[in-house]
Amino acid sequence: MDWLVLLGVALFLGVRHSLDPDHVVAVSTLVSEERRLWPAAKLGFIWGIGHLIPIALVGLPLLILHLEIPPFFEGLVDTGVGILLILLGVTTLWKVIKERVHYDVHSHDETIHAHFHRPGHHHPTVKLERRQWITFGFGLVHGLAGSGAVAVLAMQASPSLEMAIFWLLIFGLGTALGMFAMTLFIAAPALAMASKRRMIRSGIRTMTGLVSLFFGSYMIWTILPELLK
Repeated sequence: MDWLVLLGVALFLGVRHSLDPDHVVAVSTLVSEERRLWPAAKLGFIWGIGHLIPIALVGLPLLILHLEIPPFFEGLVDTGVGILLILLGVTTLWKVIKERVHYDVHSHDETIHAHFHRPGHHHPTVKLERRQWITFGFGLVHGLAGSGAVAVLAMQASPSLEMAIFWLLIFGLGTALGMFAMTLFIAAPALAMASKRRMIRSGIRTMTGLVSLFFGSYMIWTILPELLK
């Protein structure tokens, strides 16, 4: 029964890992683009699958060969995560501005007019399929950033290599399930309720964009000095 307890701990820690601030910020910002409940929750699960792949592809060889990822590489990948969060935040804020205020140029009686106006209808600027690939990519980068630490944790927690491999995979599965649950029970319902009120939805997207921008900047600000030593 000890192995059941061990795998249960791995599952719990995986779910807990999915709620790390950089994970929640990235997925919440991506989910804020979606109005519908199931597609929004599905984005969380897609992120989790993307997160699981590098944990398996990188973490398993580290376990088998008893290796560790150099701290410099981990810092480099974490810096990449920060840059992606900044880009995501800037892109989200730009979309909100672009959707709320349009600038048109047209002519009447050979006279050119140019003016700003508010669009009457909202048209999504990023298709769901593309957003799924973007979310999957974020999961890959996040998983790569944490694969080394998870492999070390699996080695320390498990009495054998076989158990460490199971521990690692269950941890990754827990992360995917945790993020799916977070988007399904928290983020997605809030967006679904706000979808009929454009101002509220714009406010949510603006807030997530700002948080993504500032959190990514904070990550780089804290990690970069260590990389430059």
